[in-house]
Amino acid sequence: MDYWFWVVMLPVSALIALVIVRGMRMRKRVDPTDVSLDPALVANVRELYRKGDKLAAVKALRAATGLGMADAIRIADKLGATSKPAPSKDRRAAGDLPSINAAIGPDHQDELRAMVAAGQQVEAIKMVRTLTGMGLKDASEYVDRLPPR
Repeated sequence: MDYWFWVVMLPVSALIALVIVRGMRMRKRVDPTDVSLDPALVANVRELYRKGDKLAAVKALRAATGLGMADAIRIADKLGATSKPAPSKDRRAAGDLPSINAAIGPDHQDELRAMVAAGQQVEAIKMVRTLTGMGLKDASEYVDRLPPR
């Protein structure tokens, strides 16, 4: 009887210990929906991600929040994807130029207007994309809405 008792009780006790250890680990896990991110941290993660250093972005996020690896990667990917916001549709519909004028100085705007006047619209679009990182559609709309000379 002593032998069968240990044959049955050893696996049962191992299972109980496993459940207890797993429960303790789950309590230590940070819920990603409960994490509030500091704006400075968000800016840092976006900048690192934009530079192509995804590993450093994830490490910074994990160090500041205590998130697990998978959650930190997911959040870093989302923050990195929003590092260059596109102009909103309501601003385009209103006919306003996007707030990219800071990236395109007055000298570049004069050059763009001259290109458009000379019929070199494709080159003007390429220049806007190079200067701002805009997509093709947004750059084309920007060039189309340039005020004449």
